[in-house]
Amino acid sequence: MPGICCIAQREGFDEHQLLASMANSIKHEEWYLTDRYSGPFFGIARVHLGIFNPEPQPIFNEDKSLLIFMDGKIFDYEGRKKDLERRGHRFAIDNDPEFCLHFYEELGKDFVKQLNGIFTIVIYDIEQQKLLILGDRYGLRPLYYAIDNNRLLVASEAKTILQANGVRELDDEAIADFFSFGKILQDKTFFNNIKVLPPASILEYKDGKLTVVQYWDFDFNAASDIPEEEFAELAVETFKAAVKRRLVDNYRYGVSLSGGLDSRAIVAALGEAAPQVMGLTLGMKDSYEVEIARRVAQKAGMKHVVTEVGPDGFPSYARDVVYLTDGMDTVGVTWLLPTHEEFRKYVDVLFQGLGAPLLRTNFLDVQLINARDEEELVQLLYHRRIIFPEDMRFSLFNKGYQVMARDMPMNSLRKAVRASKGDQPGNKASYFAVQNHMRRYSWMGSGIIAGTKLEPISPYYDNDFVDLVQKVPPQFRVHDHIYHKFFNRLSPELARITYCSTDVRPDAPLALWRIGIYYTEGKERLKKLLWSITGGKIVIRGNHAVPIQEWQLLNEKWRALINDTILAKDALSSRYFNMDYVKWLVENHGSMLSPGQMIRAKGFTCDYSLKLNYLITFELLLRLSTK
Repeated sequence: MPGICCIAQREGFDEHQLLASMANSIKHEEWYLTDRYSGPFFGIARVHLGIFNPEPQPIFNEDKSLLIFMDGKIFDYEGRKKDLERRGHRFAIDNDPEFCLHFYEELGKDFVKQLNGIFTIVIYDIEQQKLLILGDRYGLRPLYYAIDNNRLLVASEAKTILQANGVRELDDEAIADFFSFGKILQDKTFFNNIKVLPPASILEYKDGKLTVVQYWDFDFNAASDIPEEEFAELAVETFKAAVKRRLVDNYRYGVSLSGGLDSRAIVAALGEAAPQVMGLTLGMKDSYEVEIARRVAQKAGMKHVVTEVGPDGFPSYARDVVYLTDGMDTVGVTWLLPTHEEFRKYVDVLFQGLGAPLLRTNFLDVQLINARDEEELVQLLYHRRIIFPEDMRFSLFNKGYQVMARDMPMNSLRKAVRASKGDQPGNKASYFAVQNHMRRYSWMGSGIIAGTKLEPISPYYDNDFVDLVQKVPPQFRVHDHIYHKFFNRLSPELARITYCSTDVRPDAPLALWRIGIYYTEGKERLKKLLWSITGGKIVIRGNHAVPIQEWQLLNEKWRALINDTILAKDALSSRYFNMDYVKWLVENHGSMLSPGQMIRAKGFTCDYSLKLNYLITFELLLRLSTK
């Protein structure tokens, strides 16, 4: 994802060639724009799409003692800007970074606490030779940093820091996290010396000394005595305001519209503005999900574009997905790249449903809420998050790595849970999921891919909305209780259109949602069973617009991708994996399970699509990160 890269050196900045290489590494398209600045101790580049704040940077204050670079967007600050003008501040450019610079002059570092937006801000005090880097509350613009050879390296992508020598050693605990939980926990990356800047952080670098402090954190509070009905009403009011404040500028706006509810809620909140926003759907045109999206757009009076897709082209994007996300997302989302390339033809700014689990809490259940102590919570989270269970990891890894990494996943999980805040298990589990799952999946995975083509935004990450959601007790959030009430109040009309994941209307009783989920899951299992029994001769089309797992069972180009990566004779991952077991996974993918295995797996066939995605992703990461 384009963004910021910078180098700071105590002894004086002389890394102009490295800065140019770093900037080029995040310039993924020829049409990207680049701003650069070099001073005695500091060099920085901004690579951007020319949509948000397209004016050249840096921007200086009146006496040229401060400069600012910014990537992203600030919402709803007109009142504060007028107050600054009354205090004597003058605005020559009238954009977000100029406002932030004057706001910093007035309040110091605390100004960031009052910003509602998606941003990375870099402020350099020329006289004091002090560098400040400030990120938004939620890490919506990911940032990586490393200390290498007495210099600070900061960038929007980890690979950008790899342009410097000496920081390519892999982090074994991160690898263990990746294959255990599907995500790297806390602020680790695949590389030992490169860390993720935590959300809501202020990084300060002066006189060779680095400090990182957080100015805000999630605080899920179960002590609230607000009734559930009132929470639902407040959520509707706050969500509508969040959508409205993101529509104030003259961009071409769109909504990534699926058959689910997260994007549909955004359409509902648009209200009378919906006809000015484009509905964009990618998928097989005759799929049930695309039909639902079409009905939603029609009901809302939106223009709607459906881009048809098929499986053949997607494997060719596998390398690019791993490269762009630094391995933080898998080749299972290859369809996102051509999707957003197509969407760019119609829109500049794309509303997405990322962040909806804050209210829906797909990651929360009754057992987690009722965990007796922290260790029970750890065990429950372990079994819910696991991608490769312990017995499979034992078979997957070669003996050398297996012995070294055996205890790493559980130890890493315990550290992450211990660092999670919450006054009861349900809130602690919510904090863990937000910081270790949602952030990695949403904005370090699919959000990164979207951000290479256009500007993604999500009203679910609005400060006012998040502040409200944190007060909702976990027993209200579990199993969509509060979300069901929220959605039906938000739009009774759109609640009459079937929900793709349940085959049930959202205005149906919540108990029917649960039955609908079991029904649709059963259909998916039956589909795979018929495919396996008939040797692929009977294929039942499912609900989903992009049936990626089905394609990974059927499509020859996916099989070719497997052969060219994890089964290749020169596979770099053979240093870690027992290749006989990898071959066994591939050979048994899609085969029938035994009766006993069917009971344990709650299915009929061996579907190793997800596991193979992780193996392919890791192999491609090794190839891309090894000189």
